[in-house]
Parts: sequence; C-alpha cells; structure tokens
Amino acid sequence: MKKLKFLLRTASLCMAFILMGTNSVSAKTPKVKKIKFSNVSSKKTMYRGTTKKFTVKITPSKAKKRKIQWYSSNKKVATVNSKGVVTAKKNGKAYITARIKSQKSKKVRCRVTVKTKKVSKVSFNTSKAVLQQGKYYTRKPSVSPSYAYNKKVTYKSSNTKVATVNSSGKIYAKGQGTATITATAADGSKKKASYPVRVIGKIKSSDANFVAHRGLSSEAPESTVKAFELAGDAGFWGAETDIRMTKDGKFVAVHDTTLKRTCGVDKRPEDMTEAEIRKLKIISGNGYSKYKNDPKANKVAFLDEYLDVCKEKGMVPVIEIKMEYTTNGRVADSRMQGVKEGDLQKLSETVEKKMDGEQYMFIAYDFDTMVEMRKIVKDMPNVKLQHVTNNADAGMINYYYKRGIALDCNYETISDATLKKFLDSKVLVNLWTVDNEEKVWDFIGKKVDYITTNRKFW
Repeated sequence: MKKLKFLLRTASLCMAFILMGTNSVSAKTPKVKKIKFSNVSSKKTMYRGTTKKFTVKITPSKAKKRKIQWYSSNKKVATVNSKGVVTAKKNGKAYITARIKSQKSKKVRCRVTVKTKKVSKVSFNTSKAVLQQGKYYTRKPSVSPSYAYNKKVTYKSSNTKVATVNSSGKIYAKGQGTATITATAADGSKKKASYPVRVIGKIKSSDANFVAHRGLSSEAPESTVKAFELAGDAGFWGAETDIRMTKDGKFVAVHDTTLKRTCGVDKRPEDMTEAEIRKLKIISGNGYSKYKNDPKANKVAFLDEYLDVCKEKGMVPVIEIKMEYTTNGRVADSRMQGVKEGDLQKLSETVEKKMDGEQYMFIAYDFDTMVEMRKIVKDMPNVKLQHVTNNADAGMINYYYKRGIALDCNYETISDATLKKFLDSKVLVNLWTVDNEEKVWDFIGKKVDYITTNRKFW
C-alpha cells in the first residue's frame, strides 16, 4: 500500500512538472503584434500557370514560431498551400490571406489578379539545317516569355516534297532541295519563327577518296592505332597521319613540334628515343575517357604500327612529312623538323618495304621536300605526292603537273575560281579538313578527288 501511494505521488509530481514546462514554453513565445507581407504588396498581378511563394514578416520577431494559416477567397482563380505558395489558376481576382492561428485578428491579405499572358516571341537559335536525304532531325524553338500560359507551337513545311515536319517538330528529309520550317504560337498571338532546311543527297564512302584526318580523330585520340582502326572499320579510303623522326632515327606519328598537348611532355620527338616515347601515355583527345585504358588509344603510334593497320584495313596511308628537307640543318618553317636527303630516303625505303608495292602517299607543306621526294621515289606507280598549302596558286598548275604532284589545300582558303581551274586541269585535288556536311556534298558534286575529314558522313 505504501508503495502504491509512493508511485501515485511520483506520477503526480511528474505531470505537474510537464504542465509547468508546457506553460513555460508557451509563455516564452510572445503574441504577434503585427503581420505583413514581406515580398508582395496589397495587390499582385499573376499570370495563369505561374506560382509564387508569399512570405510574411511578423513583429516581434520572436513570435515567428506562431503557426500561420493561409486562405484563398476564390480557389478557382488562385490557390495557396500551407507554405504560402500561390498558384494562379484562372483569370479573375482572389484574396490571399495569411492569419495567425492562435490570434485570428492578426492577419494580412493581398488581392491577386490573374491574367493570361500570351507569347511575345518565338525564335530558333540557329539559322539553317542541312540533312542528308532519309535522315530525321528535331529542332525546338524558344518561346518567350517563360510564363506565357500556352507555349505550344504548330509546325509547317513550305515544301513537303523536300521536308515534312510533324507536330513535335521532327523533320524528315524527303527529297533534295530546300524548304522552310515555320513554328507558330498556338495561343493566337500569331508569333512565329522560321528556318531554312537544305536536304542533300545521301553521302556514300565511295563518293570520293575520303581520308581520315589523323585516323578517325573525332572518335578516338588522334594518330593512335585505335583511331586508325576505327577509320578502317568505317570504310575510309585512306588514313592520314604526321610523321617525325626520333633521336635514334625511328619514325613516329606526332603532329605537334612537341608532345606537350597529347602526352603532357614538353619535349620534341627528335630529342627523345623510341623507348622514351613508348613509355608515354596520351592524356587528351576525342574519346579519351572511353579509351584511356586501351593501349591502342593511350600510346603514341609509330610508323610501322600505322602501316600495319592500313594494310589490314585496306586503307591507303597518307603520310604527312612533318620534316623539312635541308642541306644546312636550318628550317624555314619552325613547325618542321630539319632532315637531310638520307633521312627522306630512309623514310621512303621503310614505307616501301612495309607496303611492298601497295599504294601510299607522301604529303608535305614544304614544296622542296616534295620535289626531293619525287627524286627519291622516281616514277614508282604506287606512290603519290601532294603539296599541302593554305594558299592555292593556279599559276602552279603546270609546275605541279610536270612533277607529278597533286594539290592538298585548305578548303576554307581556296576560291571557287581557283578550285575550278585545278579541277579542270590534270592535277588532282585534295581538300582539308572538311567537317561540314553540306560542303562535303558540294565538293562531291564538283568531283573533288580527295576529301580529308575528321568525321564519318555515311
């Protein structure tokens, strides 16, 4: 009995302490003296479909723990949730009220007027689309403002024989020619935007002698075994790479004067041995993340490896000599490595031994180097020569022809008139580096002999 009385007394004391604690907390939260909106005034215009969070300021600040209740006078026009987020539903007016739950007289309200905002602008971010026949393409317009109630658009093609477009903006390239695709705002604002579409023919690997620039360098690090293999698998006629000579007389596939960009080592190939270069790892390039652990893609390739891939894949090696023929050891072009007649002779013999009568090509910026290579290869029918230049000169046509040298020119710098003169002559023409699909199609139409590119178009 005594134990029971003790337990009852203890329970009573605990309850008393709990009630005292509750009254203490309540006493510490002062009453609200004033409430007002902190981010809107007594009137607010909103547009259908938009939301805005209304916030309030309570005085004194210590009273902010008091619970706030939110109300809308017309939920068909605007609703508000327990956190004060107002959603504009329909044109009209509604009062949004914030009230202190424990002090119903303390409240504030805002008259919200809901309107419908129409589209003010429709635009496309690019001016033209070029598609191969049979291809699909989707381009969405930008519709302003972002809070327009109805941002849907309808699409129309000016020439459905060339290109059709569905309700989602997906285009089908039906036939060669041009068409205009127009997107019009569906809300009645009459805002619209258009862009031209050119449909070209379907490009095939057999349309020209396509040369993969440093291998298929758009998909794997340049001038690696992997890039060469991908080019062969893609059906390229040839694969181009740059060749320099190491300190110990080996030929390596390196474009730059140093290995800094590709391997992070600021040294020239001619100052390193083959063994030193083979220890390096490539640290950049297209597809690097995909192939970084693949030795075929993360190692610098050497001439013999490059030629092996070309032979295996049935590609013509297009060897750019990044070396300048010199008799005094000084080069006129700082991008080049100075070499002597014997070095060029060694290069020629190395390639011929590997190719064993199969077709290959030497190209170079330095014209004297090309002339020297002509002396070395003489009239070997399987060896072609091209002079690389940024400035095609029609006055050189006969000079090229007499020496059996083709033109290898930057497509962006050769004029239409100069290109026509070369194409009308007996001098073969290679254009580089053509990654523009429309340009490729136009050059095919002009019967350009070779097209060097980083991309596969078929």
